[in-house]
Amino acid sequence: MTAVEPPAEHLEIPRDLHDAMVAHCVRESPRECCGILGGVPPRVSSFHPLRNELASETRYRAHSQDLIEAIVSLRGRGAEMLAIYHSHPRWQAIPSQTDLQDNYYGPLPRIIVSLLNETPDVRIWRLETDSYQELSWRIIEPTDSRADA
Repeated sequence: MTAVEPPAEHLEIPRDLHDAMVAHCVRESPRECCGILGGVPPRVSSFHPLRNELASETRYRAHSQDLIEAIVSLRGRGAEMLAIYHSHPRWQAIPSQTDLQDNYYGPLPRIIVSLLNETPDVRIWRLETDSYQELSWRIIEPTDSRADA
């Protein structure tokens, strides 16, 4: 597998794509959901919800065909995967031991959306084998973004 380089700057996520990502998490609850955000660093320009093959409340694995289609779409636009997101329907937006163990994309930012409280909590992390570091990010107003459903 090719090494994935993390964005050099903090992610900029347009409000409409942020809201679509959170809505995907809420819609799939109580199951964990997953997807990717794509674009050209540092700006996210696309949202790609993926099916959770495990259909589990505590784990996820992206549906392989969905992932392939999202990556083909990104490459076709000259964009790249900027972050992977998943939900924690009943846990904080902090990486779990499973998140650390199942980190197949190295330093690529991981967004965790917690649905523990009424207002979803969105946090971004860089995962290592046995640790994690929170990353800065910001919501920006939409410009020329698109959501792939």
